[in-house]
Amino acid sequence: MQIEGGNNIAIKIPKYKFEGTVAFYKDILGLPLKGTEANSVAFEFGGSTLWLDCMENYAQQDVWLELKSSRLDETSQLFNKEKVPRRDEVEIHEHSAGFWISDPAGTILRINPK
Repeated sequence: MQIEGGNNIAIKIPKYKFEGTVAFYKDILGLPLKGTEANSVAFEFGGSTLWLDCMENYAQQDVWLELKSSRLDETSQLFNKEKVPRRDEVEIHEHSAGFWISDPAGTILRINPK
């Protein structure tokens, strides 16, 4: 089993700070814009995609990371054995083999197939 960093980083941003945050990454940092989707803006971030997501009900920002595993079932069993909390309630991904967990600090991690 191999777990590695994925292609996506998401920053969940309160609605009242969203426009200013997008402008920061676009105009001040000059990151290349990859596109938009619903309430999200995607930027090139090295070999990854940085998603800025506008969140209606957030009071502060939150960072979510993607990991990839070559064997999802074994990874899930390992996390269960180590009492790593599953967090599938945070976001529904229909027809997706992946799942959500969180680290001890509360950072949300999406585990996707490699």
